[in-house]
Amino acid sequence: MLELARAWGAREKSRFFAETDALRVFHGPGEGTGIFSNLAIDRFGSHYWVTEWESGSSGPRNWKAALKDVERFLRGKNAESAVWLKRPEKGLPAEPEVLFGSPPRERFTVKEAGASYRIQLLGARHPGLFLDHAPLRQWLRARCAGMNVLNTFAYTGSLSVAAGLGGATEVVTLDLSRPSVQWAEENWKANALPDSSGRFIAGDVFEWLPRLKREGKRFDCVILDPPSFSRGKKGNFSTDRDLGKLHQLAMALLQPEGFLVSSINSAKIPFQRFETEIHEAARSAGFLFQILARMDLPESFPTALGDKEGRYLKGLILRRT
Repeated sequence: MLELARAWGAREKSRFFAETDALRVFHGPGEGTGIFSNLAIDRFGSHYWVTEWESGSSGPRNWKAALKDVERFLRGKNAESAVWLKRPEKGLPAEPEVLFGSPPRERFTVKEAGASYRIQLLGARHPGLFLDHAPLRQWLRARCAGMNVLNTFAYTGSLSVAAGLGGATEVVTLDLSRPSVQWAEENWKANALPDSSGRFIAGDVFEWLPRLKREGKRFDCVILDPPSFSRGKKGNFSTDRDLGKLHQLAMALLQPEGFLVSSINSAKIPFQRFETEIHEAARSAGFLFQILARMDLPESFPTALGDKEGRYLKGLILRRT
């Protein structure tokens, strides 16, 4: 449990607990050894989400004993409950199991830098808030005043909320999953954002980007945060194959001097290849872009020096010139 205590102490020193009650409190790839290197713990108020990453190359693991250590540690931090999700190397995980306590059966609200997000611990394979995108949400809140914003692959709309709280005049939230779009609307309302400035679309990005272009829509900021793989009406999408096509469609909707925010969650695609594919898409579209910032994992997601696969989050914030 020493590793858990060390990680918790580091976050206390950084005053993370004063800023948010939604936070990764332990990130095994950079803070754990042995069995704990394949473990992550996320805090949502007084409730916790524990992830185990299955690894066939790591040999037999005594997860029962490890999870007991996690339970003892979290109970010592006044945790009300925790759920546990086993994420296999291939395929979808099963739904989370109760590790201890009585997790809420319904969605509940957590705060991140004053913003409200609705969290679901049971009956879902993800709690609904990507904690590694907290810096991007902060950037959107600081930069979106007066903008019209398109958020694609939006999931539960946390980036839409950040843009709305940042003063965007219009935010279009687009995701293939209707339940996710409904969740995004719930997050929008939880922050008392005006109905008139939010548009929510359940649909295929590859169908809707050309459609929005035909409608004459143009955006000051377009956000691309695709999953590694998805199935849609226009066929399957893969970051390994379709990044160029996706960026060309998005660039066609961008205003001059508009922002393009592009992020992927893939350990298999090197940053250089990611940047090159965006550059090639821009050249094909006849656009020029400036790099304003590179996105990486935040401080609460530390990884070991030399662990390139552990730095799975890759992103760029670009401005069209």
